[in-house]
Amino acid sequence: MNRIEFSQYKNLFLSGAPLIDVRAPVEFAQGHLPGAVNLPILNDEERALIGTTYKREGQDAAVALGYQIVSGSVKEARVRQWQQFVQAHPDTVVYCFRGGKRSQITQAWLAEVGIQVPLIAGGYKKARQFFSDQLNDFCLHRELLVVSGPTGSGKTELLKEVNKFRPTLDLEFLARHRGSAFGSLPTPQPTQVDFEISLALECLKLEDKRTSDVRPVVEDESRLIGRVCQPKDFFERLRSSEVLWLEEPFEARVQNIFSDYVINTDIGRSASPHFRCAEEEQILRSQALNLFAKYRQAVLSIHRKLGGARSQEVLADLEQAESKFLQHADLEPNKVWIEKLLQYYYDPLYLSSLERRQVHVLFKGPRKDVVAFLQSLSR
Repeated sequence: MNRIEFSQYKNLFLSGAPLIDVRAPVEFAQGHLPGAVNLPILNDEERALIGTTYKREGQDAAVALGYQIVSGSVKEARVRQWQQFVQAHPDTVVYCFRGGKRSQITQAWLAEVGIQVPLIAGGYKKARQFFSDQLNDFCLHRELLVVSGPTGSGKTELLKEVNKFRPTLDLEFLARHRGSAFGSLPTPQPTQVDFEISLALECLKLEDKRTSDVRPVVEDESRLIGRVCQPKDFFERLRSSEVLWLEEPFEARVQNIFSDYVINTDIGRSASPHFRCAEEEQILRSQALNLFAKYRQAVLSIHRKLGGARSQEVLADLEQAESKFLQHADLEPNKVWIEKLLQYYYDPLYLSSLERRQVHVLFKGPRKDVVAFLQSLSR
């Protein structure tokens, strides 16, 4: 039988080989291997029915029912899906939960139409353990350099610039969240398991680049990034690492946040009042209402720490900014509530956190100086 054994996992995942996950959609949604597509051998209802039969009548009865359900035209349709995918991606590998019946049957049915594919021995369960072990090993043996600094100082942009010449880990990219109450993105966040697997894979890629003497650069993040949580060992490694302190003027930080959260949004990109038809105007209005509603909800989510009076003040500023935009396509009033959130909430929160942690600052300065410092380390 053509199998990818545990000792071959590293090469498999580093190669980015196309993967077919033949588990049911409900299993796939809970967690899957990087880059996998879900082409199940059993759908959710079929899996549940077979599971019930297994509990009541045993394995033989459950297997027999499975072959009965997935037969004839149903079997042909599923084999055709796999066949089309493999033909488009010749290096495809299949897996199920433990590398057992489902992936073995998939492999056998594809062989019947002349297609040979390997399966992952141990399946998703063993692969997940592999990634957990890889991440733990990384945390034990690799040190990090952590880019820190007040909200709006441009940490994410610095990370992108540094990535051109030095290894980086972009936690916000992996979490699909910008890390604050205002940081949700249109794309949903991964499950906790998928986030941890993606992080482990990025760490594995760093190890493969043979840069063990170079400390990867990572942005300072709270344990929670949106609703996903940094693994304990990784977070402890991050918080014990030396810090590169990014120091930018307050006005520049306000402008950075204004650009990220207002200008670089649908309403920011379409804010010009000229040459819009009625339909475009309605779409823009709907986008604006949704965006300001999202930001109001974010303020409400931090109101206990922000304080009742200040929360109401910021909410009033948001309402004023929304009104100005809807009437005149004016975005500038948004800077008012941004400034207040920095002064009232984010700056005190960030500075008190750093004081508690007693961080070791390796270098402090504006972005261009931090970049130059990192370039000097890379020589």
